[in-house]
Amino acid sequence: MNSAAKQAAIDPRLAAMIAPELDPAYRRRVATVMRWLPPSADADSHLVDIGCGRGYFIHYYTLLGQHAMTGVEFDARIAGMARRALAGRERVQIVRAAAGALPLADQSCSGAVMSEILEHVPDDVAALREAWRVLRPGGVVAVTVPHARYPWLWDPFNRTLQWLRLPPIRRGSLAGIWAEHLRLYDIATLRGVAQRAGFEIEQECSFVRWCLPFSHNLLYGVGKPLLESGWLPKSAALVIDRHRVPDGVSAAAGHAPAAGGPSRLARALHALMNVGERWNADDQGVHAATVNLCIKLRKPA
Repeated sequence: MNSAAKQAAIDPRLAAMIAPELDPAYRRRVATVMRWLPPSADADSHLVDIGCGRGYFIHYYTLLGQHAMTGVEFDARIAGMARRALAGRERVQIVRAAAGALPLADQSCSGAVMSEILEHVPDDVAALREAWRVLRPGGVVAVTVPHARYPWLWDPFNRTLQWLRLPPIRRGSLAGIWAEHLRLYDIATLRGVAQRAGFEIEQECSFVRWCLPFSHNLLYGVGKPLLESGWLPKSAALVIDRHRVPDGVSAAAGHAPAAGGPSRLARALHALMNVGERWNADDQGVHAATVNLCIKLRKPA
């Protein structure tokens, strides 16, 4: 079993949902977050996804039986996309708000997801303190951020600019890992932010060291705009759509599956974008050059 399969083995249904994913770092982020903060059908379980984007984590959690979930998204357009994608899901709400001013009561949530959000907010400590406020004592927040020591292969443009001591590219198809980001993180900085917000650190990991050159640019500078514009072939778009419901999951969760299996093109793209996975591990070590840093935090009981 390769390392990606081990990571996703927390639930075979989750493995089916993220198996078509072209981005190896995204697949590992999902598996890590949901291993640290598993879905719960308990009536008092209420998770908040801070910076929920298009609602992908809420999609996974609710299909796997999570009782209640709130998504918080600042961008009105993207929040609307999440609402449409998740329409009809029970006990799910999407609200528009900033990470530093959550519209939730004190100690109202049992856990929180903060995946790829801290690098976007002006005050990362304040955002984590808001998570601390809405969490119940003993609650967990699963955090993922882009690593300041990212591999040259992942984003050669910005890594070369960094070597030349020039500012990174933050917008456009060449933006890479710095796209719309205010900062990247090393482990010392991430630990400091977490501790200043009042959290205890329980676990850390770092992953995706080996990858196809220009992976970030291909996935998000080229692939994402093509998908959202509708220019991709339908067979490829269906397979890589992160809101897709695989057959085996749909039967258990009561949702209609997406029609069609992976096309030859989709399989070829998957093999290409995951060419480095055989050399990657679930945790490369937090000081290694990797795409992501992840940290599991707990509010003291």
